[in-house]
Formats: sequence, structure tokens, C-alpha cells
Amino acid sequence: MKKLLLMLLMACPLMAVAQETIDPGVARAEKMLGFVLQNQADSLYANLSDKVKGMVQKEQLENVLEQVEAQVGKYQKHGPWEIQEMMGVKAYVAPATFEKGEMAALVVFDPEGKMLAIQIVPAEAIKKG
Repeated sequence: MKKLLLMLLMACPLMAVAQETIDPGVARAEKMLGFVLQNQADSLYANLSDKVKGMVQKEQLENVLEQVEAQVGKYQKHGPWEIQEMMGVKAYVAPATFEKGEMAALVVFDPEGKMLAIQIVPAEAIKKG
């Protein structure tokens, strides 16, 4: 029992450090993909950067998943998020499995955490070469 308690106490500081190093954008990216999966265009639009809102209408964010599924079959699952940073913005990429093949979810945020883009793209478009 003492050994188990000691192991738990030793693990607690490690878990706290691990939680602090998790990028909060991963949770935001997951949430944005959830909005796509649930066809919540209003929520997607509300999270857009003001710069992007001027170029996009809410209606353009409706039925995004349905449009993708018409080409690659039903959405099945997505994998863990990877973070890529370029020119002051962070892109979050997760592999996504559909009935007819592999795609990738791509969510890009500005430095303030507002969404600049969300797309489902062919997996080859984001693979590192």
C-alpha cells in the first residue's frame, strides 16, 4: 500500500507538468471539428477571426461534412492532433478516416486564438515529406 501511494505521489507532479505543456489550441481544434461534425455553422462562424468573417458567410459553413462525405464516404474517426507553426499562426492537423479513404482535418488559429480556417483536406496535402 505504501509503495502504491508513493508511486501515485510521484506521478502527480509529472501529470501536472504534462497538463501544463498541452497546447490549449488542441482543445479548440477538437471543438471546432466537433462543430463541423454536428453541422453547427453558427458556432463555427462565431469562432472565426473578424478578418475572416468579412470574407465568409455563415451559409458557407453549413453542411461541410455532408459535402465531404458525398465524395469520400461517411466519417468514421480522427486521430491525435499535430501542431504546426508558421508565420505566427498555429495549424492543428489530425488524420481523419472516412469510408473511402484517409483525409485530414486542418484548423488554423491566429495568435489571439480566433479561427482563420477549417478544412477537411486530402491526407497527402499535409504529410511531411
